[in-house]
Amino acid sequence: MAPNYVKRVKTSIVVLLAFLILIPKPCSYACCTPPETFSDDDLLEFPLNLEYLEAEFFLFGSLGHGLDVVASDLANGGPPPIGAKMAKLGKFIKDIILQFGLQEVGHLRYSLVLFLSSL
Repeated sequence: MAPNYVKRVKTSIVVLLAFLILIPKPCSYACCTPPETFSDDDLLEFPLNLEYLEAEFFLFGSLGHGLDVVASDLANGGPPPIGAKMAKLGKFIKDIILQFGLQEVGHLRYSLVLFLSSL
């Protein structure tokens, strides 16, 4: 009885996969909404958010704290990150990661100047 059951299960799986692969897909996108248009501010805020993410990542990895301690003027009173920890690194690697973090702080300062001047 078991071999018959296994054969039926295999057949069912093959039929299901064939149905999913061969199902007709609509080619018309007329029912879809047009793509959302983004403002210049939106396009500038995305890379700025990435700079914040990189700065927090490198600073927490090397120092154990982020922008709220290193450059509190850039943190704008936001909430502290949850779950970030200091990495277990050697002295040399820790210094390199700290330099990356400080470089990202510089990128943030420059990016904020450009962003605020564009408003």
